[in-house]
Amino acid sequence: MLITGSWDLSLKFWDPRAAAGTSNANADTAVSTHALPERVYHLDLVNNTLVVGMASRLFHIYDIRKMGEPVQTRESSLKFMTRSLACMADGKGTFFSHSSLYRFQASGATDPLGI
Repeated sequence: MLITGSWDLSLKFWDPRAAAGTSNANADTAVSTHALPERVYHLDLVNNTLVVGMASRLFHIYDIRKMGEPVQTRESSLKFMTRSLACMADGKGTFFSHSSLYRFQASGATDPLGI
């Protein structure tokens, strides 16, 4: 499974094996498409938790087993646009760290929701 985010305000899940069976290599083989409120700049996945960093300093945190809506929606505490994003699992939950322009950094933890 491949997950991509785009500036067309979408998040797509792809199955690369499905493209191998088609005669058109450019066929749209997205397994599912999810609308987002902003352009996607960064995303990272750990275990079943997907964190999507978007324009306007927004973050959506998803459980990829149920993508209907984000488990959490957050706004960055940093003043400038997010430049990088990384997720880490500690066995009790998922933490994510992000940095912005001018090398400021912040960290956050997903609430212990069992994901």
